[in-house]
Amino acid sequence: MKFFVTGRSTSYERVKQTFNTIEQAGQQVTLRWTDLPMIKPYNVNAHKAAEYSLQQIKGIEESDVFVIYAHTDGTGVFTEFGAALALSQFRGTPKIYAIGDDAVKSAAMFHYHPLVIWKDSIEDILSEVLQT
Repeated sequence: MKFFVTGRSTSYERVKQTFNTIEQAGQQVTLRWTDLPMIKPYNVNAHKAAEYSLQQIKGIEESDVFVIYAHTDGTGVFTEFGAALALSQFRGTPKIYAIGDDAVKSAAMFHYHPLVIWKDSIEDILSEVLQT
């Protein structure tokens, strides 16, 4: 299966570890976005920002499973989450999982979308996905 994982840029290490966990389980990551250099401020690096945004959407589009480390804020994370929801609703993939506590869950209305499945860890997600 192909996975796309997103989270705030402040959680790079957690996302990198998740990439490793997925690959150790014999699965694929569609985009290791944490390997891309930081390009903030985006208005100064508009060309790279455009390129990266295309890569992110393509990575989501190619995924079978989308995982979000939910947070109370994060415009990029919410944009990716919206793209995954739209794709899933209209074509049936990717399957969407979220990891986070109840306080985080209550931060956004779309965290309650019926396509979003909440789990405690990437291991819980892998266990569910790989047995289907």
